Amino acid sequence: MVVERERPIHKLVEQFLKLNPPRFTGAGDPEITSLWIHDLEKAFALLMCNEEEKVVLAVYQLQGNANTWWRATKGTIFPEGVVPVWNSFLRAFNSKYFSSSAREQKMEELQRLCQGMLTIDQYEAKFAELFQYAPRLIDDPEDKARWFKNGLRPELRNPLVPFDLKDYNEVYGQAQLIERNLSEQTTASGSRFSSNRDRNRFRKRTMTGGRYHVLPSRNGGVSKLAPSQNGVCRFCGRRHGSAPCHLRMGACFECGQQGHLARDCPKRPRGLQQLLPPPPMGQNRMIVPQIAQ
Repeated sequence: MVVERERPIHKLVEQFLKLNPPRFTGAGDPEITSLWIHDLEKAFALLMCNEEEKVVLAVYQLQGNANTWWRATKGTIFPEGVVPVWNSFLRAFNSKYFSSSAREQKMEELQRLCQGMLTIDQYEAKFAELFQYAPRLIDDPEDKARWFKNGLRPELRNPLVPFDLKDYNEVYGQAQLIERNLSEQTTASGSRFSSNRDRNRFRKRTMTGGRYHVLPSRNGGVSKLAPSQNGVCRFCGRRHGSAPCHLRMGACFECGQQGHLARDCPKRPRGLQQLLPPPPMGQNRMIVPQIAQ
């Protein structure tokens, strides 16, 4: 059996100070107090401190009025022979430097807390931040698990009901798995939808509609009509190859400009303009008589 040796406290303090932890004097608003605790706990996690080491390092950072408070309170919180633990220090510290009104505000915020659009990890971080100000519930793991579960979104909370989990970490772990599974299903469903949409778009592009197909122009509109198999345009009845159909464009058959018909074309001799009758009613083709040369 290997016995783990305790690291010297001066080595621990040296490593701790290299992280530039903040000091606390007892002055400032409640949010500064909360941030001080938060920064300390990040350093504790990095150094893998045990409960007693956390208290030793936190006390080392107290200055001014805060240090005076600790010297007067230490014996009450940790009587002789009692090993210091972080949660006990934290409760006494918050009772002193986190006012009753501020704690009540945090309690109300915790009671209103819901996951909403937060991820499960973001929700858990916010829940843990607020829960430290609820000392009456800290020692009741079932209440903590219940509060956390009740704030989850329905799609995460409902699958947990059959398990009847009472441990906070178990509820959190199962919720992570459910969220990950839902995310993977959504991603897979989105991929299938995109694939079907692209396939349908491809089919529409390749449909010929019988004897002809419409070619899209550069700006997305329809400017040309491909000829049928015999080369005759179904709109004007002429053979113009891949050139734009003047009838479909509403352009003059004589000059290709829009705004007038061939019978009124200013570029046509006046004598010939009078020979062009108006197009027959009820037909979708423009008939242009052949003029003898």
